[in-house]
Amino acid sequence: MAKYDFDSYLLYEVSRMTLYTVRFKVSLSAPVYPEMFKKAAERAFRRFPYYARTVSVSKEGAFEFEACSLPIAVLDDDEPITLGSLQTNGLLFAISYKGNVVYFNFAHNFCGGFGAMFWIKSTLWQYYTDLGYDIAPEGLFVPDSPQLDGETSLPDPDSLPLDEPIWEYHSGDSFVPMKDFLGYVIKPTAVQVYTPIEIETEHLMKYAREHDGSPNSIFSALMFKTCSRLFPNASQISGGIVCNYQRDVGCPNTYHDLVRLLHVRYTPKLRDWPVDRLSTATRAMMYLQMEPEASWKYYRNLLAYRNEIDRLSSLREKKKYASENSPLRAGPKDTFNISYVGNVSWGGLSEFVTAAYPITEGHLMLEIATARDKFCISFETLAKSDQYLSEFLHVLQEEGIPCSVGETERSNLPTIEL
Repeated sequence: MAKYDFDSYLLYEVSRMTLYTVRFKVSLSAPVYPEMFKKAAERAFRRFPYYARTVSVSKEGAFEFEACSLPIAVLDDDEPITLGSLQTNGLLFAISYKGNVVYFNFAHNFCGGFGAMFWIKSTLWQYYTDLGYDIAPEGLFVPDSPQLDGETSLPDPDSLPLDEPIWEYHSGDSFVPMKDFLGYVIKPTAVQVYTPIEIETEHLMKYAREHDGSPNSIFSALMFKTCSRLFPNASQISGGIVCNYQRDVGCPNTYHDLVRLLHVRYTPKLRDWPVDRLSTATRAMMYLQMEPEASWKYYRNLLAYRNEIDRLSSLREKKKYASENSPLRAGPKDTFNISYVGNVSWGGLSEFVTAAYPITEGHLMLEIATARDKFCISFETLAKSDQYLSEFLHVLQEEGIPCSVGETERSNLPTIEL
């Protein structure tokens, strides 16, 4: 086992160009009442002591966590936040809002979309309950409720079988539009943008049933069609699809971010394939990589990587090793990426939540959540260029998938002060 807290190791990879933060945008049916919302947010956050921690550096140059009793910062502003700073009481979680839009900002080392939803829904439940609404708490991590079985669990590596995966992806790097990253190198936070797209659940799922697909396989096929037109000379295009492997390692309810990438390769000969054939091929490639043996091996390799970090004697050495050997970045390079939180159950909060958009760092990245019987898609790029969005919307139109599109905005992702 690694020597330090499981949630601390991703922090070694944080840099000026690699933020590892999330800004989860939730649109509500009415503007928030500032004082009531602040009190509700502070109370709800106390339900999650594993999030209420600050970071320090040990004598061995390692990141360590300390429990923090200070309240979560709740800011009447939609500008970027610096997590871990005085602005957020040293916490790596913070909330900001403007009118009826609330932004839940957090560091990715603690959790992903799955674990963040514990906190997000708890905050909104407390707020609307304080306003006098009667919202059933079933399925929600409400304040003062006890921790659930497995909520903080981690896999036991000694209990995982040593069986090797039957099949592994070895198709190498795909085409990546490197010129688009030039502005990002100069000023990363200034060029990251996203465009909100909404598709009615009924329309998309009907299309998926008719085209042998799931949300992930359909969006991957649509993105391949988009990229094959944008990059006609690419010899290989691939999509990286985020896969949650919590169940594979016996921790289905944990807040920890246990995810890996499934790589789906598309060659030029597939450019003229219809979406149903592309979706079938996509699902087959995903299925080959979803065997639990692949998750067991990935987790063992993750722990081995972290053990190497522990062996180094200074923070500088640890950060250098992490940046050069990151399991998240050491794998094959993909042309586009897709991260689908899953069908979010808002329960009694559904009447108040009108949209939900996860916002992260990425280029040709689809971050997807659900709310109010619709898919909420953050179409993310590194440049405010119309070509990528226009082509994707053109593909949706060709396939008869109706959508509504919002204004392209700066992502305003939080940074981390360590």
